[in-house]
Amino acid sequence: MSKKLSYLTISVVLAFPIFIVACSESNKQSNSSEEPIRLDDYESLEIQDLSIDRWVPLETVEENLMGLDLRVKYSDSLIFVMDESTKKGIHVFDRSGNYLTMLAEVGEGPGMLPSLEDFEPVNGNEIQVLSTVGDKTSVYEVSMNGSLSKRFEFPYIAFSFARLEEKGFLFYGSYNLPFVTHRLIETDSEGKIIRQFLENDYENQMLPMTERNFYPSNSGVLLVESFNPEIYLFQGDTLSRVLRADFGNYALPAAFWEMDIMEGFGMINEKGFANFGSIYQQDSLMVADVLFQKGTEVFKQVLIQQGDNRYKVRADRDEKSLFYFPIGIDQENRIHFTTYRSILEAHVQQFPGAFPMDQLPKEEYDYPVIIQVSVKEPS
Repeated sequence: MSKKLSYLTISVVLAFPIFIVACSESNKQSNSSEEPIRLDDYESLEIQDLSIDRWVPLETVEENLMGLDLRVKYSDSLIFVMDESTKKGIHVFDRSGNYLTMLAEVGEGPGMLPSLEDFEPVNGNEIQVLSTVGDKTSVYEVSMNGSLSKRFEFPYIAFSFARLEEKGFLFYGSYNLPFVTHRLIETDSEGKIIRQFLENDYENQMLPMTERNFYPSNSGVLLVESFNPEIYLFQGDTLSRVLRADFGNYALPAAFWEMDIMEGFGMINEKGFANFGSIYQQDSLMVADVLFQKGTEVFKQVLIQQGDNRYKVRADRDEKSLFYFPIGIDQENRIHFTTYRSILEAHVQQFPGAFPMDQLPKEEYDYPVIIQVSVKEPS
């Protein structure tokens, strides 16, 4: 028996009752003057130019069947995985991929969450999770034995967050006026809003994007948001623009911001548009993925900047796309992707000898595999 795989491109949720954040603004924001990056400046690589050096198969049973789009985060000893298409709980694996348990289950019973938007590992024995219902956002703490406690609740509508160690949190609320007046806020460790950034001046109705917005780096926390070709870095108490992209013919037209949201989506889908999906940075290695969509055509360019070298790898949206979902960089500067055993098998059929399939077990269910990848040295 194999598990059916499915993709999501954009995930939206229904608007909430009208709510406006009430807090004085303290907005330290600076912009970089660097020239925008252009994807034409990146050298194209083929998938065979990437080497799969290590892999971790994630044990799959009937209770933890998942789709393709997975939010993966690590602690020192564990792997935490949330299925982006369902967000019904967080599956926990050890570093060898053995399945341990599911935490933060969503439901109406005792010890269950009303919703699950995002999560952050705290240490080996605890995670913090984000839950938003109506016009309130809550942060819960969940132990490895499944016990759940609410840390705080505050008046904001957030769909992703980031821990600032013991100093507090960042929350992202999207372009959802009049429900969100600032797309980014900082709170202290108890949920008190202390700074606001990215004032929301979008005046039409916008369905908030449910996406991952925050990515850790050596320098601070990186921020990616929908419909914005810029990437920001939060460091100390300052938000700075650190990267800007010129997407050429796929750039979002200014008219999009003046249109009804459904009409606007129709226009950009017909014209074609590009959007940052994620960004990871470790020392001199940076990896970002850019989603391109035009009509029914959907593909990504995975950008790899390694010192002075700039590469791009195209990944089409289909069930055989091996490098479609980057999830991080490790201490050895290997890029991590999630894929599935069936996708690796198809890859080996196309490129015999590219991967030792005999080292992946055959199971009842198709299952996710975390692959650790590097760019091959030129021969």
